[in-house]
Amino acid sequence: MNLSKKIYLVLAFICSLAPSLAYADKILDKVEIVQAQNETEIHIEFLTQVRYLRHAPLNTETSRIQIFLEFPQLTKETLSNQREFRNSPKTNLVPRFTVNYPEQETNSIGVRFKSPVKFAVTPDNSGRGIVIHVPNDKAGVVAEPVVEPPVEPVIDHGPQGEIPAKPADMSDNDYAAKLMAEARVARGFGDYPKAVQLLNAVLALPSNTHSQDAQELIANSREKMGEMTKAKAEYETYLKLYPQGEGAARVRQRLTALEGSGKFSSADAAKTKKPIRDIHENTVYGSWNQYYYDAHSHNYPGSGKNTGTHDQSQLVSAMDLTARFRQNEWDSRIVIRDTQTMDFLPNKADRNRLQAAYVEVQNKESDFMTRLGRQNGNSGGVLGRFDGGLFRYGLSPQYKLNFVAGTLDEYNIDYRRHFYGINLDIGPINEKWSGNAFFIEQRVDDLIDRRGVGGELRYFDMGKSLYSVVDYDTYFNRLNTAMVQGNWQPAEGTSYNILMENRKSPVLQLINALFDPAFQNQTFYPTTPTSLRQALRIGSTISAPNTLTVSGLRDYAINQTLDTSLFLVGATRQVTPRWQLGGDVQMSRVTGSANASKGAIDLAKKAAADNGTFLSDLDIQNLTNSFAGGNTYTYHVQAVGLDTLFKDDTSIIGLSYVDGPTSRVQSVVLTNVMVPRDKWRLDSSVKLLRIESDPASVQYVVGPTLRASYRLREKATIEAEVGLEVTNENSSDSFNPGHTRTFRDFSFIGYRLDI
Repeated sequence: MNLSKKIYLVLAFICSLAPSLAYADKILDKVEIVQAQNETEIHIEFLTQVRYLRHAPLNTETSRIQIFLEFPQLTKETLSNQREFRNSPKTNLVPRFTVNYPEQETNSIGVRFKSPVKFAVTPDNSGRGIVIHVPNDKAGVVAEPVVEPPVEPVIDHGPQGEIPAKPADMSDNDYAAKLMAEARVARGFGDYPKAVQLLNAVLALPSNTHSQDAQELIANSREKMGEMTKAKAEYETYLKLYPQGEGAARVRQRLTALEGSGKFSSADAAKTKKPIRDIHENTVYGSWNQYYYDAHSHNYPGSGKNTGTHDQSQLVSAMDLTARFRQNEWDSRIVIRDTQTMDFLPNKADRNRLQAAYVEVQNKESDFMTRLGRQNGNSGGVLGRFDGGLFRYGLSPQYKLNFVAGTLDEYNIDYRRHFYGINLDIGPINEKWSGNAFFIEQRVDDLIDRRGVGGELRYFDMGKSLYSVVDYDTYFNRLNTAMVQGNWQPAEGTSYNILMENRKSPVLQLINALFDPAFQNQTFYPTTPTSLRQALRIGSTISAPNTLTVSGLRDYAINQTLDTSLFLVGATRQVTPRWQLGGDVQMSRVTGSANASKGAIDLAKKAAADNGTFLSDLDIQNLTNSFAGGNTYTYHVQAVGLDTLFKDDTSIIGLSYVDGPTSRVQSVVLTNVMVPRDKWRLDSSVKLLRIESDPASVQYVVGPTLRASYRLREKATIEAEVGLEVTNENSSDSFNPGHTRTFRDFSFIGYRLDI
């Protein structure tokens, strides 16, 4: 059965299982595996911005990694707690693994490998991802046999032509990049002799980041020139130097083709062992899962009637499917990710959300990539998921030009926002620095919604990393985002992280004006506008001085946008062979008009409604407290232990204290993960909270949770969770005095099939 038919049958089977459903916003986007010179990088990308805090365990070889994060664009009240999974692409570079969210807590993800690996964790260069670095010698890779001739031939690279001189102040790596760029141009014009001369100059330099590519290209150029014996020798040299990875697979394929061409003598053929036959690679991978969620609340006020509500009854189905086609330098993918929810509560709609549906084509030799369809934007000023296209072209190994255009993916709205942008990826420079500069314009109802310019600056070197981003809106003449995050992870000792950030919340856009209370004035607006076009149509007929103009919309948008500032410093240390201790201190501040706070709460309510959930009175109160003016200080200490209560278990003890202008929160969270028997896993947790809110309210919350999972087969898992949350509130508020007790139970049961 051919691959296309297999893909069709997989899609047909999955679609037949999927009911017509609803959706809750997801966190995970995709997982990519990238081969670097001395390590394999696992890139985990998210659908929202993330802040890396710490990970466990430190400096050890393990098959289970837990990474603790923060999601600055989401509040605790709007952060999804639904199960999400991403399987690793098929590869022999690292053991097979699965990424799952949430891992014990909603602010962490778990990565489980089939076998232990040595690793390091850093933020990625987009602010929306995490990178796990696995050294090649520890990646659990089964090395492929290396083709080694018994006698290494002497390779004549041909005469040297006129090669650009190396400037005195240029490093070897930068000079190699310059020569590589000119060699690619020469190849593009079919001038392979010139390309060989330039590539030979690269190979004559001390080993650098371009040596591997140069060795492959010089072999290919010899082949294009018809110099088959020399091409064969160059390919064999490549395999001796770089026996593993995608490049090695391509080279083995070329050697196989040359052997079969009949252009070598029998003596030449006898010099080399028969290389491994490498065919074009076509793979399909992903997962399918279904979970049923249920929750109830029971309220017992000090006075009045007891009440009970059915909060949640949903069947959530999710599909993640990737088909990858690799042929020589071509690498193409078809990606589909869809989440659906069937809501069984009265007056609740069933919805479907297509998270990703795109086709991607990449040519590594010509260095270009195009992606068309629904995709997630995570850099270059793009604000999330969109329908459109992305085109990337490598001007040189250090400069890549990107064009992007599309329509933002939004629901339950009466408008559509379109954008176009251009950005330039720069680097690596001196193997450590890289960056990006961008321009983007976004329009709604034929009006400018946002016009952003900015850039990113990144630094990575031996456990030290720095990431910064600036986004300035030239239409509003205001700074949207300025952020710097640094991490230092020495091989031993204490790891440190620091974050300084100032941002608009939400991002300053003209559409924010719709949340201004002026549109609630029924004297002027009998119907609340749901689009800027409608607002202008009604507002332009109002007599002065209340006539609405575009300038007025800009003022409304500014008034409905909060300014948030954050400073964080943290550290993590392995204090004993079994225990790791980490902590951080945060200072945050929210400023803006009272109307902006109300607009932010309305926006959170809309997001919850769009996702088929709701904000409780406690959630709204917590949001209101977080928007109060003044500084909020957060102190957090976390201990992570291995082999604590049971063999091969993991325990986490988390203590935190939040001191805000109108509230104070103390919390203790205890969690444990154990594997009592093969194929079983038990997760248990208990949280204790004390929430004191002005003017006179104190809440005590106790919440135990138990989750169990069982692996039926290698690619089939079932799991279930039950939890209870008990809240006792004592209030001397004149509007709602006395004692109130609330019980909330929640549970889920589901299964996951890996493809």
